[in-house]
Amino acid sequence: MSIQPLLQDLQALAVDYQAQGYFPSLSLAVFNSQDMLFRFTLGEAREDSLFDIASLSKIFTATIVLRLIDEGRFDLDTPLLALNETARQDSVLCEGLRGITIYQLLTHTSTLPAWYPIYTQPDFYAALREAILLERVDGMMYSDLNFMLLGQIVQDVYPTVAGESLLARALCKPLFIKGAHDVMDESLRARAIPSGYGNPEEEAVCAKMGLHFDRFRSHTPISGEVHDGNAHHAFYQQYAGHAGIFSDVESLVTLCRYYLTTDSELLKSAQREQTQGRGLGFAVGEMYPKGCGHTGFTGTSLYLSRELDIGCVILSNRCFYKDLNYKPTKPFRKEAHQLVADYAQAFTNLDA
Repeated sequence: MSIQPLLQDLQALAVDYQAQGYFPSLSLAVFNSQDMLFRFTLGEAREDSLFDIASLSKIFTATIVLRLIDEGRFDLDTPLLALNETARQDSVLCEGLRGITIYQLLTHTSTLPAWYPIYTQPDFYAALREAILLERVDGMMYSDLNFMLLGQIVQDVYPTVAGESLLARALCKPLFIKGAHDVMDESLRARAIPSGYGNPEEEAVCAKMGLHFDRFRSHTPISGEVHDGNAHHAFYQQYAGHAGIFSDVESLVTLCRYYLTTDSELLKSAQREQTQGRGLGFAVGEMYPKGCGHTGFTGTSLYLSRELDIGCVILSNRCFYKDLNYKPTKPFRKEAHQLVADYAQAFTNLDA
């Protein structure tokens, strides 16, 4: 079965959404467990362009954590406080985080608030003391704080080594991922696609919360530095956990292919629903036909299906519009993922 019709359909779909103002630039790849089936770019993007992948960083963090569990360092049911001495020694945090497990952080069922501007407080733990006093909801609540806390655990396991980033040591070298970076130098910044114009959403939310911060970036192009305010201001040159990674499309394909081919029962289970539309790090649901994936605020997404042996990575810069009037890319992602899944299903049926 020829891959050409799928390539043509996805290119036409992407060009249409680009023309409607959903994103200026894009890099897209479709792959299976063995091969890169095709990839293409639009706008300023090139094959080796680096995009700020925003919350796709959570999948890197989740993968590091799951591999540590497979190594026997701790378990899904291990309490957070058993792995975080700073929080354990703080009476307020100890009480507020009591009972939260690694499983709950990975599945966003910790009851922690969805977001908090860490940079408005002296440090992460001072901000966490304020955040745990906000309204907390039982059940699934997608929260950056969950993965910031997982990031703290990862930092404790992989202390700083001069000249080598945490991401490289913990994941990229073992998995042979060559184009994902948590620290950007000048040569890497030159390959970065601009992600937006300041952080107007965060400014608005801080104002609504009555929190002051006088170092917001001006509404000028952000290029080669992290778009997410917390990753940029509060975790500068540190591993944030929830955001902060730049990647080319091939590196995300390599990460996804790791999940498509793994023999680890834990990593397989990560791709299945654990609770309320969440796997272990991954999201599941209608946007990810017969599989799982994740999205990023800047206009990025990944989708993979072990059942169909297919995947799709989409990198775009949806926030890079000077008038700050940008659109959610969920409709494009959903249509693209469905086209990919339909192709794989048809191929499977022919092969049966």
